[in-house]
Amino acid sequence: MVLGDTPYMVRGGQEDYKRVFYSDQNRALTKPISILPGYGVLPGGTVMGIVTEGRVGYYVPYAAEGPNTPGAGFQKAWPGITYVTLDLTTDKVCQIMLADSYRFAVDDHVAATDTDDTETDAGAITAIDRTTYSHIAVLTSTNNFAAATVAKGGNVYIQTAAGDPFTKAQGILFSAVDTGYGEKAKGAQATLVLSNAILYKAALLGYNSDVKTDLGNTEDGKYVILK
Repeated sequence: MVLGDTPYMVRGGQEDYKRVFYSDQNRALTKPISILPGYGVLPGGTVMGIVTEGRVGYYVPYAAEGPNTPGAGFQKAWPGITYVTLDLTTDKVCQIMLADSYRFAVDDHVAATDTDDTETDAGAITAIDRTTYSHIAVLTSTNNFAAATVAKGGNVYIQTAAGDPFTKAQGILFSAVDTGYGEKAKGAQATLVLSNAILYKAALLGYNSDVKTDLGNTEDGKYVILK
């Protein structure tokens, strides 16, 4: 990635080269999937969920609970969530960055939360306004959003489960794909790992105790075993 025309040096590790599989990846049980647009590059090992209302059957990154202190890397570390740009109140509108809005479509069912960890079912999106502001989009939902603040990492995400926390894991992304970002994003075709694999726990993006329950896997030290 070019950062500018002036000479520069970037120090640090190359995160793209992490190893996801401990076992033979060719023996894993997998399936082809389609991922919704707008989430940028998703690395192999990303936990994925399936959309059950609206654009049914498409996949999105699992909306994992973020760190307690929002800051640099929050959005990159938890790709399933989309930051709000204005505190949410008990209203049916939500403001997000314009480029992020292309992850969403009318009839998508969304939920909202912040680091207080109280999720709200906002129902289906009824309108997306991308014309009032040059850099912000306004989502209008069926139900009221509950309070969630920018200071506490307030965010919205597409629901992949009908009940609280409105997010459920379905499998692990086999390898990296680029879903695009912004208005011209098109999504991606990818491969989902379902079972018969031993993975490195540290390489799984969005993995937590809820994912372990959803997938019914076991853990052995640094390994996650998908049976």
